Amino acid sequence: MTIKNIRSPRKFVVLGGVGTIGRVVVRDLFESDPRNRITIADYNAMGSRKYAQSFRSRRVRGAFADASRPAQLAQLFRGHGVVINCTQHNFNLRVMQAALSAKIHYVDLGGLFYWTRRQLKLNGQFRRAGLTAVLGMGCAPGITNVLTRAAAGMLDCLDSVRIRVGTKDLNPPVESFYFPYSAQTIVEEFTLRPWIFDHGRFRQVEPRTAWEQVDFPRPVGKQWLVRTRHSEVATIPLTFRGKGVKFCDFKVGFDRSFVREVMKRLDAGWTVRELARLPAPRGKPNDYEIARVTARGHGRTITADCLAKASRRWRVTAGDVDTGCPPSIVAQMVATGAITRRGVLPPEVAVPVQPFFAELRKRGMKVVCRMSP
Repeated sequence: MTIKNIRSPRKFVVLGGVGTIGRVVVRDLFESDPRNRITIADYNAMGSRKYAQSFRSRRVRGAFADASRPAQLAQLFRGHGVVINCTQHNFNLRVMQAALSAKIHYVDLGGLFYWTRRQLKLNGQFRRAGLTAVLGMGCAPGITNVLTRAAAGMLDCLDSVRIRVGTKDLNPPVESFYFPYSAQTIVEEFTLRPWIFDHGRFRQVEPRTAWEQVDFPRPVGKQWLVRTRHSEVATIPLTFRGKGVKFCDFKVGFDRSFVREVMKRLDAGWTVRELARLPAPRGKPNDYEIARVTARGHGRTITADCLAKASRRWRVTAGDVDTGCPPSIVAQMVATGAITRRGVLPPEVAVPVQPFFAELRKRGMKVVCRMSP
């Protein structure tokens, strides 16, 4: 075995590292610790090399990767400690199989319920291999799961968990139509039937329903939220069933006119690929995002908020910050031994609450938990 193939815990692969979130993950890894070494792996080989060169450091390199080819991925992963998968969720299982073959740990951004359920079935294989896989470690899922664990720890029982995410853009409105994050994910959120946990059972409901106005702290304020399919609902009711949870759902903020426009274009025959090519505005990001968990039990309510804002230095939105930093934080926790539990785990099981919140604060995010009767 050559020196470069010896597994190093502080060597990270960021798969999809040229994408919007992948770029934030790479930057956070690079700035977190001078011992971290990063491989930016992407189907866009030229883009990965150019992004790696922008760091002007031998600690970062670019590489070609095809997420549909587990054997090629496994070869690339060997010698690394953790892979952070920032590709679309339909690649998750193949990337996990590659991680198993290469014997490295795994973190991803979520599986939109369905893929998460399938990924959890690999728990035994990862545990026997002495590996950790943390599923859904962005903002939502991710931060929201850890907020739920924090809230659950303050209650003797847990009747319900309601997860809400709201965003406020403080820039002047733009007239062009664009997607704030992955067009594929948004289309699936709008068209797939969401799962909820109700009266102790999982059931599906109609998409784009159960609109709700939520009043978040300033500057986000009042926002209209809609129920969508999300990974938190796949794991939280099972994780906390011992506390008696009977209800769990997820809603996220979207302007109603945006939802109507997406559906109008889909009905007119637009493909996801065509929607993804719509250009996003190039102004300086100036937005805020709040991820909220409201947990109730025995007549008491815990509201746990994580507040994030855009990074002017990195020129990325609040949603990029609170989605891209958490997988970097958790991958480093796995690499350094702060997370030792093995197997395929949701964030509310794997991630230590207070150390994680401390790392969020270092990156400008704020966590606030409050109790009311």
